[in-house]
Amino acid sequence: MYLIKLFFSLLLAFIFSALLTSFFILFQNTIWNLFWLKNQGFDISLFVLIQSLLHDLRGGLSPILIQWGIPINIYGVIFIALFFGYFLTAIIRLIIPVNSMFSFGLAGFASLYGIIFYTKMTFDEIVLISSAREITGLLILCLIGFFGGIFFNQLKVYFLKVITYEKNN
Repeated sequence: MYLIKLFFSLLLAFIFSALLTSFFILFQNTIWNLFWLKNQGFDISLFVLIQSLLHDLRGGLSPILIQWGIPINIYGVIFIALFFGYFLTAIIRLIIPVNSMFSFGLAGFASLYGIIFYTKMTFDEIVLISSAREITGLLILCLIGFFGGIFFNQLKVYFLKVITYEKNN
């Protein structure tokens, strides 16, 4: 029973952190694009901001990549990248004892950079997340991944404390 609770607590921590990271990535992309439009002389109201954000959140479900005949949306790409980053970090932490908060943060940072790097390599230097076309936007995107990894670690630690407390009582 303990292993089942452990598995589901790690799964829940991963899902929450990946959803939050995905939301902030799309939010950052929307804000970045609206700032660009504002600099081009367009009038951006609060209604346009909210409508654009909701449109981008729904638009994240549209398939963007077709690999091996399977359509994958941006949420799927982020979830897969973060899963592999966190999984590899957990394996590395079994071998090398490093700070968990920093290591999972670094995994989130590297995972999001990996998304941009892989899509640029696959699509002839085209960046699918438009806010990552400039170095500042790419850095902000990767920092969102870093904080998503820290959030995953904090949720993981919290859920493990709850499970351990239940096991001892």
